[in-house]
Amino acid sequence: MSATGLPWNDALRAVLGGIADLAALLWEKGWAERNAGNVSVDVTDAAGPAAEASEGAFRPLSGALPREVAGRCFLAKATGSRFRDIARRPEGGILLLRVSEALDGYRVLGGGDRSGREATSEFLSHLKVHGMLRRRNLAQRAILHTHPTHLVALTHAPECAGEDALNRILWAMHPEVKVVLPEGAGLVPYVCPGTEALADATLHALDSRRLAVWRMHGAVAVGADVAEAFDLADTADKAARIFLLCKGAGFEPEALTRENLEELERKFGKP
Repeated sequence: MSATGLPWNDALRAVLGGIADLAALLWEKGWAERNAGNVSVDVTDAAGPAAEASEGAFRPLSGALPREVAGRCFLAKATGSRFRDIARRPEGGILLLRVSEALDGYRVLGGGDRSGREATSEFLSHLKVHGMLRRRNLAQRAILHTHPTHLVALTHAPECAGEDALNRILWAMHPEVKVVLPEGAGLVPYVCPGTEALADATLHALDSRRLAVWRMHGAVAVGADVAEAFDLADTADKAARIFLLCKGAGFEPEALTRENLEELERKFGKP
């Protein structure tokens, strides 16, 4: 039950359960140190009319919000919350929010243990991406930002400084990457976290992709649900790990050939 009396209905609890499962995976993998990472899910349909009529504490947001998110409801990680705690008790670290019709902030309808409950500092980035997804009528409703260890390490390598080079390495390390991410990943140069500049750069990187890699920081993935978003980051991280393992063992990975990749495209389709 929220502080405003809005109940967690069955539909919202199902999404919350998926977030709890995700949180456990992120912590086990070491992708969510301290309070790192964040997640948001568009739950407007699941929240229903009760959320539209509910009021809660207003939190202003600075920055241009897309009109497509006006009045919509989201589950989002609260600032300062830890995924390891969310795995045990998701309603303590996940907020139910409704964006204002005026696009100047959001109301906290439920969830969270902290008296000054606010959404993650990256919520602006999330809302910009959610707006793009709705504008294009895409099926993705979940956005995950996490710190995949091997993928972040790979972005420090000089040979991965460019997007094309990064994708060539990821595709060449394991056929599953070409199958799951045929369009590749967008690469975002290092930008200060929590800024509108990072939000805009992420939006650009996800323009025709479902995974954006933040250099020396982490990754953002979009999916129909949080499990699908996690799978994209997990697949890319596996390829990065294979590359780094080969390098660490003292040899250059043989890598899939262009012919191998073209065969995968013919069998599983191009982006």
